[in-house]
Amino acid sequence: MTDEPTRVRRRSRGGQLELWVPAVTTDWPIQPTASRPTRTRQLARCNPAMLQWGRESLGLSLKEAAAQLRIPASRLEAWERGNSRPTIPQLRKIAHRYRRSLPAFFLPAPPRDWPVPRDWRRLPGHPPLQPSPELLIALRLAFYRRSIAMELDSEAPSSPVVGIFRARLVAEDMAVKARALLGVTLAQQESWEPRYGALNSWKNALERAGVLVFHFTDVPVGEVRGFSLSERTLPVIGVNGSDSVNGRIFTLAHELGHLMLGEGGSCDLGDATRARLARDRTEVLCNQFAGALLVPADALIGDPVVARADRSSQWSDFELDRLATRFRVSREVVLRRLLVVGRASIDLYRRKRAELLALPIADKRGQKADAKGRGPGVAVMVVRDVGKPFARLVLDAYHADSISGPDVADYLGVGLRHLPAIETRLVGQDVLTGGNR
Repeated sequence: MTDEPTRVRRRSRGGQLELWVPAVTTDWPIQPTASRPTRTRQLARCNPAMLQWGRESLGLSLKEAAAQLRIPASRLEAWERGNSRPTIPQLRKIAHRYRRSLPAFFLPAPPRDWPVPRDWRRLPGHPPLQPSPELLIALRLAFYRRSIAMELDSEAPSSPVVGIFRARLVAEDMAVKARALLGVTLAQQESWEPRYGALNSWKNALERAGVLVFHFTDVPVGEVRGFSLSERTLPVIGVNGSDSVNGRIFTLAHELGHLMLGEGGSCDLGDATRARLARDRTEVLCNQFAGALLVPADALIGDPVVARADRSSQWSDFELDRLATRFRVSREVVLRRLLVVGRASIDLYRRKRAELLALPIADKRGQKADAKGRGPGVAVMVVRDVGKPFARLVLDAYHADSISGPDVADYLGVGLRHLPAIETRLVGQDVLTGGNR
């Protein structure tokens, strides 16, 4: 019997590392009339402590992880204690479920992991819960992409929108300052195509201000609709791609408020009209700021119909739709702003909002299908999920031979065959036209 040497190699498709460990082989004599013997299974010489670390990093119990791996909990526990070892295919399955690279399980000790906020909240009426494994993965991926961007652009300047408000200012004043920093005028906003045009244009404005905007999926909207990382250089806003288009627009504005206060966090976009706890005050302010940014008070009051209204006015769906279309927002945002400027009562707001919440979330998948029922292409989804600045950094580094093809596939999460379509998606964009790009 012979031992094969350990070796590490990359494969270009998918950009994943494959680690090969010594395997025991036997030179069997050729016997044409006899069946071939079964090969000896290759056991992974991984660190048992790393198996436990990978599971606990997702907040999974032994029973939960074993159920997802479709193995008995006693077997997983034996692997983590070092009493037995998984095979190479079994370890690959563990790495895929824990969203870790295969070589990570051969490290002598866990590496430094990304910090996890402790104040995740849910929609009103739901008690605070620990973040789900899917949310932890989305957060980890956001940290990872930002670290890659920092390596590829070591001279990136500080973003002008982070931490500029230390005191608790009036939301309307914050919104005026934000519009000036983003370079977005009301006339430009009203010229955008509704829905995706507005969403992409707000994203473009944030990206020009040095903010990385990522989309994440597989996380229920009821758990979290967005989060932010308020780093001075390359701050991050994460948006739940399962949310409605208008919901994502409000999330962008809400999380921008967190960045301007220098306080990253998570966004559930609840009905935060009053602060019940000290930590809720920031959420109230960010909600008020988002409304003021998207629907400026002077522009709303200057509308002829709104100018004639008062707090006792009854607003029809037609009138709310007209205002929502003008400002490229949802009817709920319009209702909230009418309440703030004294053109609607709290009773009307609550009644109308309850009706809106009863409606299903539109465009749950985040992109419309074409006439033949086909969804968006890979290039569209990649650029949406990683953002244009990150995608450009990766492709520029690739063309400069600073990173390899497998690196590109790893950073963008797709095979190299999709690069031409991604590059086409990034070329010749007018950031304020509101086009689908």
